[in-house]
Amino acid sequence: MTTPPPGDTTRLPDGRLALRIERHLSHPPEKVWRALTTPEHLSAWYPFPAVELDLRTGGVIRFDNGEGGTLDGEITDVDPPKVFAFREVDDHLRLELHDQPPGCLLVLTHTFAETAGYENYTTGWHNCLDALATHLSP
Repeated sequence: MTTPPPGDTTRLPDGRLALRIERHLSHPPEKVWRALTTPEHLSAWYPFPAVELDLRTGGVIRFDNGEGGTLDGEITDVDPPKVFAFREVDDHLRLELHDQPPGCLLVLTHTFAETAGYENYTTGWHNCLDALATHLSP
């Protein structure tokens, strides 16, 4: 397996950073969409062990941190099977699917404030996307 590109980080006009990572997946957008938006599939690759969500713009997405606490976010965009986006505390995550036979292109954009440890986001997201690819190919 080749090493994926690290991702592109852009400073936005408001001072926040946007990390963009692209990953080609060998599955159709509809299958990947289910892995992005169905709680039992999302929790298999996303960095929280359990997820609940109300899949609509303005709906709540709740993450169980595995230590007895939860983190609530808000779904900001739903356009099946193309766009799923949500806010989690001060971060915003946008997942886009584009047809790219065979399969699709997943574009992940994570917008966040520059804080200690943000440099690890790229590695973390590549690990999550590797777990997603594994989850899609049992």
